[in-house]
Amino acid sequence: MINLLGWLATSLILLGYYLNAKQDTSSWIVWFVGNLCMLVYSLFISAWPQVGLAIALLCLNVYGYIEWKKINS
Repeated sequence: MINLLGWLATSLILLGYYLNAKQDTSSWIVWFVGNLCMLVYSLFISAWPQVGLAIALLCLNVYGYIEWKKINS
């Protein structure tokens, strides 16, 4: 079951990259959910550097979403 979470997280993160390349604002939300799943997955497998990366990326997702909303408003 935990491996399924890892694959789901990976799929969402890749979808987020695709949506970002298409300049779709929803990419930030997809990335956030993907990185949140990756955070949980990383905690379960005790991959501490990956936990740190997931937290940093979650922060960047929020920042990117806010900035894109400012530009597109």
